[in-house]
Amino acid sequence: MVRAFSLALAITASLFILPAAHAQDMSADYRALIADAATYDDGANFEAVITMIARNAEDGSDAVLAAVRELAAHREAEAARILGVSLQTEAAQAAAPAPAPAPSTATAEVAPAPADLSPDRGWLGGWSGRVSAGLTFVSGNSDQQSYTLGLHLDREFGDRWRLTNRINYGYAESSGVVSQDQVQIESRVEKAISERWGLFLGGQYDRDRLSSYDWTAFLSAGVTWQAIASDDIDWSLRAGPGVRYLTPMAGPNETQAVLDLGSDFEWTITDTSSFGSETTFLAAESSKLQQVFSFTTSVTEAWALELGWRYQYEFEPLPGFENSDSTVTVSVVREF
Repeated sequence: MVRAFSLALAITASLFILPAAHAQDMSADYRALIADAATYDDGANFEAVITMIARNAEDGSDAVLAAVRELAAHREAEAARILGVSLQTEAAQAAAPAPAPAPSTATAEVAPAPADLSPDRGWLGGWSGRVSAGLTFVSGNSDQQSYTLGLHLDREFGDRWRLTNRINYGYAESSGVVSQDQVQIESRVEKAISERWGLFLGGQYDRDRLSSYDWTAFLSAGVTWQAIASDDIDWSLRAGPGVRYLTPMAGPNETQAVLDLGSDFEWTITDTSSFGSETTFLAAESSKLQQVFSFTTSVTEAWALELGWRYQYEFEPLPGFENSDSTVTVSVVREF
């Protein structure tokens, strides 16, 4: 909602400043809108902005296409398609002498604040993410049931801020005996400060009815480093100090200082399949390791199937409990 409101303000303000005929003479407001829209992968954003400017700017589509060529050349062909302008014709027009710029009565132009150009998708606003669900039923010599639910919600804000949220729940029974009952909630906000470096603040809450702890949680802050950023592979590392809270099934609660070390890896194998790996290691008096692998293959544009493996290792479990837990899931995924 905030991003849509910001976009409306930026567009409304730009309508009151007279654009000139060519990209170099176009008002700073229009140029800022085009440059900002070109940074979003969402085609609807880019199309809405350049279509609006083409309707209002002097020389319309020609001026807009010239500005796109100057500010975001990699999206020139897309802009030409949206505006219905031939690139060959536009190139010939660009070679012709430019007319003198129209006189301006304004003494100065103040560039607007970066516009929030995310599409308005109802209550979702600028959010993106996915919902997953898996069910297993076995009857006969044994009765088994298992359920897995997952929700991922991500949002990118202006000035290179990003928020990610994860909620996962698993429940299983075997012959009437509960064998799994776990919920995990994770949230992290990140701020990029350069091409590779960034800052983060995040935490996790984990409640597992069958582990040695009733629930555990941690909060940490630190730096991130983009190890690989390509069309197919995205790999980032993080490290920072924090604090971990432990609530045993029996005994007093504990608070420990930790060092949070993490890795997030995503590989787009083909247009319809991808592999992901998320690693979190909490170095502390009671250390913990969590590893999640996932393989996702698209069935349609919005639906996919996912095979996942989650492994969790407590280095100092309470007496009578195992160090590790692992879960394999097959889920149907709906992306939005």
